[in-house]
Amino acid sequence: MSEMKCLCPVCGYAELPRPPERNLICSCCGTEFGYHDYATSYEELRARWIAGGARWFSRTQPPPANWDPFRQLAKAQMTFSAPKTFVEEK
Repeated sequence: MSEMKCLCPVCGYAELPRPPERNLICSCCGTEFGYHDYATSYEELRARWIAGGARWFSRTQPPPANWDPFRQLAKAQMTFSAPKTFVEEK
């Protein structure tokens, strides 16, 4: 029997070991479910993660090979605004 993996509703990481609840921390975005999402929506947590650089959170678990946070979000069909990498001067 294969182990079922769960999807993070914040960043779209599809390898959570159990449903996102009861103090589970996502290795990808660092959301602690039952704490960070208590009074903040998944959309707001996602926007904060992206604004902070959409970096891999875990220091003990490496990201998947060729990991791309925006491809991950798109694959999970999650809405997001990519950060502006520069501001065009006129």
